[in-house]
Amino acid sequence: MKKVLIAVSFILAFSLPVFAEMSNIVIDETVLEPKDPILATVLALGPGLLAHGWGHFYAEDYRMGLTLFGVEIGSLVGMTIGYFEYANPNGFTSVAGDYEQVKRAGAITIAASVLFFVATWFVDIARAGSAAEQFNLEHGLEFKMNQESMNDKSYILAYTYKF
Repeated sequence: MKKVLIAVSFILAFSLPVFAEMSNIVIDETVLEPKDPILATVLALGPGLLAHGWGHFYAEDYRMGLTLFGVEIGSLVGMTIGYFEYANPNGFTSVAGDYEQVKRAGAITIAASVLFFVATWFVDIARAGSAAEQFNLEHGLEFKMNQESMNDKSYILAYTYKF
């Protein structure tokens, strides 16, 4: 019992200064930048095809971004399962029925998965700009275009794709 009391007093003696110092630490000192709704949409359109939710991740709407990315992964798994059902129906006839039923089920699984894949991409494109605007509204930020570059009549290509 004596050893336990010594150990507890030792832990308290060394932990109190640590807790006292923690009260002086500033936790969140980040400077928030306004989010560009057009850039959020471009990110959803371009890289968002490969990883759905990029526009929402830019707008710091992580819940929606992770939801879109999760549905994308689920649709890719569904496409893979549907492909194996369609390409090799004999391997699934013991579980799902006859040859034609398994082949039809594989085709339906592929079609539904492609539909979910495309739908989540379109949702990312359609809602990324409004998610950026919502971020700006929640944090009291206002996004403004740089007026100096607009007055000099120079044109800038913002997004390019080369074949």
